[in-house]
Amino acid sequence: MISYQVLQGDSYDILHSLSENPEQRGKYRIIITSPPYFLHRHYGQDLHEIGQEKTAVIFIEKLAKIFIACRDLLTEDGSLWIVIGDTRRKSGKLMIPHRLAFKLIDGGYTFRDDVIWYKKNSVSSSSKYNLAQAYEIVLFLSKNERSFTNMNSIRVSGNEARDGRNKVPSSDMMQFEPLAQDKEKITRIRQIIHDAKHNTPFEELPTTSEIARAYGYDPEKYCPTCYRKFKRHATRKRIGDHKHYPIFAVCNPQGKNPTNVWEVPTKAHYGNEHFAIFPEDLIARIVKFATEKGDWVLDPFTGRGTTGIVCAYLERNFLGIELYSENVSKARENIMAAAKERIALKIDS
Repeated sequence: MISYQVLQGDSYDILHSLSENPEQRGKYRIIITSPPYFLHRHYGQDLHEIGQEKTAVIFIEKLAKIFIACRDLLTEDGSLWIVIGDTRRKSGKLMIPHRLAFKLIDGGYTFRDDVIWYKKNSVSSSSKYNLAQAYEIVLFLSKNERSFTNMNSIRVSGNEARDGRNKVPSSDMMQFEPLAQDKEKITRIRQIIHDAKHNTPFEELPTTSEIARAYGYDPEKYCPTCYRKFKRHATRKRIGDHKHYPIFAVCNPQGKNPTNVWEVPTKAHYGNEHFAIFPEDLIARIVKFATEKGDWVLDPFTGRGTTGIVCAYLERNFLGIELYSENVSKARENIMAAAKERIALKIDS
């Protein structure tokens, strides 16, 4: 039975209380949120509202305190994801995401990556001096050195396949895995390339077809990810300072690892009820990547419930924290609507 809860109150107070409960410590596979940005907008009149501090230093310290309090709630392989934008003052950026990341590293987290959320449909700027802001940063940190990830859930087609530059070959011309690798040939090929110099005659180097066959691939067949022929994947002349590269590179049959630049358009839902909402597509990618079905997900700044909505569709348990009662009510309503829709779709299928 999947559970969805939204608690009302100050994030730090509730998180501190949860961390003192043995049943809550180590419960959440991911904590994912988008906190209010520094001096961007008022969400209400509560004095505990984050984002209205007098200085960026105080703002960053408050956020760091909240997220460090989250650490004990994470599973040992859990991760923290923070969608956060920067603020300009007197034409200069305050570098808030970067300064927050340093604070969290000092607080015990491992910094894993900073994903660039590129907004292709971003609002244009009227500034005469600054470039239009078209991205936000998603900080990816883990409780320990490593965290659970499921790369297969977010793999993407190679550029050639995605952009339609290569025609899709027939199924009998695609090869999904290596067959009958020849280790002796591989060793000999690697040695030839290792010993090659810049003036080594080209004809003395192994051909791409020889390399492909040694590694168990038919050179005339195609990679199922990018539709390149395998003789195009093999590298003829990797010499000099490139000895650390593999001789043969082949795509994962399920797709390639996405980059850390994610193009996700902004959009509001349910009648544009919340202008600052972050898109479900962005949250879904993170939830799929960092959790499995049945895992617990926590959002300390729930707003109108975007993270909970995604969890309802993807069958993850959810706990949200939100300061304002009207948002709590709306979040619960939105999440339950998503849960009912998922159940209805299952029945129909």
